[in-house]
Parts: sequence; C-alpha cells; structure tokens
Amino acid sequence: MNRKHASTVLGLILAFAPRPAPAQETGLTLERAVEAALAGNPDVLAARARVEAARGRTLQLGARPEPTVLLHLAGIPLPGLKREGDETEVELGIEQVFESPGKRPLRAEIGRRDESLAQAEAERTGLLVAGRVKRAYWKAVFASRSEESLGGSERLLDDLIENIQVKYRSGAAGYADLLRARAEKARLRNRILEVRKEGEASRAELNALLGRPSQEPLVLLTEMAFSPLARDLASIQAEARATRPSFKVAALARDQAAAAVKLAALGLRPDFVAGFSFPGKRLNAWGVSFGLTLPFLRPQRAKGEAVEAAAEAEVRRLSAEALGRRIAAAVAGAYSAAKAAEEQVLVFEQKLLREMADELKISLDYYRYGKIESFSLLDLYRTYVMAEVEHLNALYLYLTALADLETAGEETD
Repeated sequence: MNRKHASTVLGLILAFAPRPAPAQETGLTLERAVEAALAGNPDVLAARARVEAARGRTLQLGARPEPTVLLHLAGIPLPGLKREGDETEVELGIEQVFESPGKRPLRAEIGRRDESLAQAEAERTGLLVAGRVKRAYWKAVFASRSEESLGGSERLLDDLIENIQVKYRSGAAGYADLLRARAEKARLRNRILEVRKEGEASRAELNALLGRPSQEPLVLLTEMAFSPLARDLASIQAEARATRPSFKVAALARDQAAAAVKLAALGLRPDFVAGFSFPGKRLNAWGVSFGLTLPFLRPQRAKGEAVEAAAEAEVRRLSAEALGRRIAAAVAGAYSAAKAAEEQVLVFEQKLLREMADELKISLDYYRYGKIESFSLLDLYRTYVMAEVEHLNALYLYLTALADLETAGEETD
C-alpha cells in the first residue's frame, strides 16, 4: 500500500510537469508559423497584388497624353448644292496635347504616393496577420497542453479510485465514495473531449491563416513560457508611433492629399495643342495647327476639383490626429490587459500551485490513514485540477495579450 501511494504522489508531480518536444520531431515553431503566413496567407498575397496595381497606376499617371491621328475632310458639298469644280479636300495629320507645366509631375507624385500607400498597407496587413497567427497558435497550444494536463489528472484519478476500491472492499469506505470518484472521472472525461474539440477548431483556424487545408496535421513545437513584461507603457507607445505602418499610411495619405490640392489649383490653366498634317491634293506640302484648351469657360469643374481636394486633405488631417489618439488608447488598454494577465500567472507560479500540490500530497497520506473522508480528498483533487487548467489559461491570456499589444489599434480602419 505504501508503494502504491508513493507512485500516486509521484504521478501527481509528473502529471503537470512541462514536457519538451522530442529532439527528432519536426513541426512548426511560432516563428515559422508567422513566416509561413506572410508567404501564403490570402490577405497578405492580396495586399502585395494591390501594390503591383498601384505601381501600374503610377505608370499611367506619369505618362504624357497620347497623340491623336486625324483624318480631316473639307469642302464636302451639301446635298443638292454641288457645283462644277467642287472637290473634297482630304488631310491626314497627327495632334498632340501638351499639358500646362506642373500638371504631369503632380500626377506622377500622386501616383508614387499611392504606390507607397499600398506598400504601407501591405505592411499593416502583414502585421495584423502575424498577430492573428500568434493568437491562433497560442490557442492551439493551450488546448493541447490542457488536454495533456487533464489526461495526467485522469491517470491520477484512476489511482485514487483504486485506493477507494481497496478501502471499500475492506469496509473502510462506503459505496457512495466510490460513486463520487467515478462521477468525477466521467466529468473529467467530458472536459477532455471538450478541450480536444477546441484544439481541433483552433488548429483548423491556424491552418486557414497559413493558407493550408484546414485538416492538415500540425505539430506545434513552441511551448507556452512565461517571461515578464519588463517595458513600460511610455516606451511601448513611443515605439508604436515610430514603427507602426498605420502612422506611415497616415503621413503618406496627407502628402498625397496635399499634392492633389496643388493639382486642383492648376485646373484653370489651359493646355497647349499642336498638330501636323499633310494635304491630300498637294503631296509636296504640309500644314500645322495650334490650339489651347479653354477650361476657364467651364470653371465649375475646376472649382469642384479644388473643393473636393481641399475637403479630402482636411479628412486626412483629422484622420491622422484621430489615429494617434486611437493607437495610444489601444496600446494602453492592451498593456493594462497584459500586466493583469502577468499578475495572474505569477499568482499561480509563485505560490498557489506549489501550495496546492503540497496540500494534496498531505491529504493523500491523511486519507491512507483514515484521517479525512474521500469526498474531501476528491474536492481538493478537483480544485487542484481546475487550478492547473486555470494556470494554463492565465498563461494563454498573457501570451495573447502580448500579441494584442503588438497590433493594438491597427484593426480599426
């Protein structure tokens, strides 16, 4: 009997001990998961395609107006009024619009800003996808570790049931004690099945983020490990303002809007038109033509463009100001959540789990000598199992809070 209880206590100690992955096992670390998502996630690929589309728009906006080939017919007599000697004159020529100085460079600048905007948006998409991958990865690891811990608890419970059966056969325990233990095992089995189902769903979510089939097997190698958040809020907010792609997007959008305002101010300037032609009857001759566009005769269009550009510039300015406030508040909230989760992890790791493990060991000895009832031992066992799962949950919440801190404020457009 002493040997049996010694093995029970040893099983308690080993059941919840972290188990490193085998050295020969191949699988997916958190870093490789992020790399795989940035290489194959549909949102990331779409964002890169939008960069190429913006590059194409830049080429279009910087191009000169295309020339126009003209076929000019003159001298066509009106029906019924043709007279002898009337001839139709044919001219073939080419015409080119030369824009007012400043228009094309500004259009090209707007295109370049648009291309840089698309690149910054692609960086922002990558940051968001990386954050979602980290949260999904930790969720899958949490489900796996919870299942392992509950499995260890089930083995420990089997030892307790066997001890109760021994006491029941000797008359030292009642049948109700044995029923309570069996009911506890049924409840534990249901919890294990729930965790297993949650793990399958989280792995399918992670596969989707990686751009892989949802049912493709995943071996996750990075374990949940606690490392205190040593940085303060001010330094994290300063880093966010310096490195976040959203601030780059806001700055580029302001510059693009400013260039649009300048371009709209040139709307009333006329463009020069020049042409070159050959007459149909005199092959040894040529002709030229000159003209100007007259945008001042339709001032509403230029005025409307100027009003729209100015309003858009004001929108971009207000958005940039709101962005700074939004990200500062989001980072503060995520930092507070991370510190709260950190405190919760420390409660478990520094004192609670160790004290509960010691108490359960003592209670096992007391039960062996008949000093406590089986239901008291089962109640303590249930509390310990839940504390271990809650410890894993606190660690999971802490790690996801760190992932949230990296992307805080970026989700809202």
